[in-house]
Amino acid sequence: MNGPEIRDKLKANNDRIAMLLHKFILTDEINQLLEENDELKLHCPHEFEDGYCVFCGRLEEDVDG
Repeated sequence: MNGPEIRDKLKANNDRIAMLLHKFILTDEINQLLEENDELKLHCPHEFEDGYCVFCGRLEEDVDG
């Protein structure tokens, strides 16, 4: 996946997580989405602006290399 695709997928996952959290139940689906987000962030081709990646939102100082 390229940067914009990662950004779009993270947004979709986070929107779904927010919707599911309104149920006040930590579901298997939320856990899966959070795990997928972590994996996406590992493969992100980070481009930083003001200290944050424009694709995945990670803080520049938290990224190795």
